[in-house]
Amino acid sequence: MKKTSIEILESFAKEKGIKCTTNSSTRNYSLNQDERFTSSKFVVFDLDYLSKDMFLIFNDSYTPKAYASNTYCGIFKKIPECKSEIKMSKRFWFDFRRRVKTNDSYIDKSVTIIGEDDKIDRNIVNSKMIGEFLEINKVFEPLELITINKSESNVPVLSGNNFIAIKTNSWILESRKLELFIEEGSKLFKSI
Repeated sequence: MKKTSIEILESFAKEKGIKCTTNSSTRNYSLNQDERFTSSKFVVFDLDYLSKDMFLIFNDSYTPKAYASNTYCGIFKKIPECKSEIKMSKRFWFDFRRRVKTNDSYIDKSVTIIGEDDKIDRNIVNSKMIGEFLEINKVFEPLELITINKSESNVPVLSGNNFIAIKTNSWILESRKLELFIEEGSKLFKSI
């Protein structure tokens, strides 16, 4: 019998000695299936052995009434404060979105930064970090770096805290790629 994605991740965590939690055994006991607000599954790897307050999170949620889904795999690092929320991705020549400029030609040519205001935390967005982000992006594309102020996530370890995260829009299940994602992601956050 073929293993589910959650079983694959639980086996990986057990093999590597990583503390793992999941809501895979949680059931939604709504009386009427049409009234279910959200269907959500997540797996959390506690990466404290690499850096304090760092987690690898696999999340998949679906909201039937809004026909919206959110699937991602990402490394989240708790930060003391988040001055402004940003979303950063590799820049493409056809990217015409309203971007936040850093006035650093290397950064502005390499990545697209979207934010609500023009404030960028230079402790987070710097040339060294951008170089490492672009290297990881060669293997795990599409990749996004985000900062989150007071997270309102359905994942308990994220709720109410400030984070910086790199995430992709699918779950990484292959052991070798998962090891590489953990290694490179933790290295990226050490430069911040």
